[in-house]
Amino acid sequence: MKILLTGANGFIGEYLYEALKANGHEVQTVTRNSEPKFGNKNIACDLEQKSNLDHIIGENEVVVHLAGRAHVMSDMGANKAEAYKSANTDVTRKLAESAHRKGVRRFVFLSSIKVNGEKTQYNCPFTLDDTPSPQDDYGISKLRAENALRSICANTSMDYVIIRTPLVYGKGVKANFASLNRIVQSGIPLPFAAIKNQRSFISLYNLVDVLTLSTTSSKASNSTLFVSDGQDLSTPDLVKAIAHSLGVRARLLWVPAVVLRAFAGLFRKVNLYSRLCDSLTVDISETREKLQWIPRYSVLESLEKMSKP
Repeated sequence: MKILLTGANGFIGEYLYEALKANGHEVQTVTRNSEPKFGNKNIACDLEQKSNLDHIIGENEVVVHLAGRAHVMSDMGANKAEAYKSANTDVTRKLAESAHRKGVRRFVFLSSIKVNGEKTQYNCPFTLDDTPSPQDDYGISKLRAENALRSICANTSMDYVIIRTPLVYGKGVKANFASLNRIVQSGIPLPFAAIKNQRSFISLYNLVDVLTLSTTSSKASNSTLFVSDGQDLSTPDLVKAIAHSLGVRARLLWVPAVVLRAFAGLFRKVNLYSRLCDSLTVDISETREKLQWIPRYSVLESLEKMSKP
């Protein structure tokens, strides 16, 4: 099958590219700058700067759209809403319109669980029946991209698969997960022993399996799917799992959650507190059923793959 892959040089894209090739697909990549490692099948294109993207679709049958502006916790300035809209909403709409015009069969879009919101209650995961409730500009941009894609696919021959992910980790991960990994490895004590939460994660390796299946599964047609490793962990259990994968001792201090939250408020780190201490879980039962998929790697197995040279 001929597949167009945007964001191919990103954290997820590079691994997905290899997986699609291994499954016998002919993959054309799209990156912002020229990437010789993808050979003559690479198109260098700044998707935000083009009003029409028909030229990059070519004869591809499936589009897998990973490119976009990633969520960052630090403030991006007054124009952050417009930056997310341009990179995440507008590019997705333009690419989907071109894909439809060029006769693409399926459009796979990588979205985010932030479309649903920022947290869940303990033992009450997000389900596909929940009404989306994004709380920031990033989540809003992803929801609007989803809605644009659904609208374009309605009453046409092109179908869609939307994948909403929680935090993705694996080799090459950056931001908060990479920082946590370094802190655990250094042996610095972390004040999370008293935290009783649940969080869903998805490893790069399990996510790539889902994305690969989504390009061909007939049951996934016009579906929105949640993904995770199938194991919800508390923050202290995550720290212990990371420590085990690195061959070091987990060092956890007992600090009441109310004290942590007070300090987070004092230092304007409430968002960071929420990501570490609140619950955020997803129900992946429909994904398992539609794709006939079981997460191949446990959290510990994924962390061990991540820590290998």
